[in-house]
Amino acid sequence: MLHSPHPVRQARPLPHAQRGFTIVELSVAVAIAGVLLVSAIALVQVVLRQSRANDVVSGIPRLMAQIDKIYARANNFVGLTTDVAVGFGAFDSVFDILGAPPNRIANNRFGYATNVDVATAFTGAASNTGYAVTFAGIPSSSCADIVTSAAATGIRGILVQPEGTVGTRAITTAGIGTMTLAAIQAVAPGGAAASGTTGGGAVVKGNLANGNLDIAAMTDPRACGTGSSTVTIGLVNWK
Repeated sequence: MLHSPHPVRQARPLPHAQRGFTIVELSVAVAIAGVLLVSAIALVQVVLRQSRANDVVSGIPRLMAQIDKIYARANNFVGLTTDVAVGFGAFDSVFDILGAPPNRIANNRFGYATNVDVATAFTGAASNTGYAVTFAGIPSSSCADIVTSAAATGIRGILVQPEGTVGTRAITTAGIGTMTLAAIQAVAPGGAAASGTTGGGAVVKGNLANGNLDIAAMTDPRACGTGSSTVTIGLVNWK
């Protein structure tokens, strides 16, 4: 029998493949996943907020135009309420209509009330010649976009007021009842402290002779520049 002159080498066992992950690797993976999740949630929130703001903006022209059209041959807005406006179709599909007549309400896409109120003393005692549509619960981050878009549609007056409680409108029916045209027009450029005769809101349109948006007033802390998380936006038209 022949033998090889070279010694036979025994095969070395292959090292076992590493199984699983170390604690450090798992910690890094969890941290990365957490960052990605937080970023995704934040992005979704931004997209949702922008979408809802766009819905609010898209509903404004029809809402105001329909009210003006229905009352075009009247000398005032006597009898106008949120429920009445719902009844003649002022609120389109971007609003959620809840309840039954005569107490229907219209929620904006942020989930808070949109109210229609008559400015009873707008051009004199019991004149009822103006009205305001108020949007409650508008995020401060969406305020400027909504205000500038509304101003471009021809809305004659715009008020903004920070909310003390999210979704509780700061421009109330009682405040609108004391609102006067003279007070709105007398507000100095750049804004003045909100008063009862402006519905409690800072005037950002309606005070400049050319009807332009008062940018300085809009960015004031009493308006869109507030530190509050939400604001009430009031849109005002009059005879």
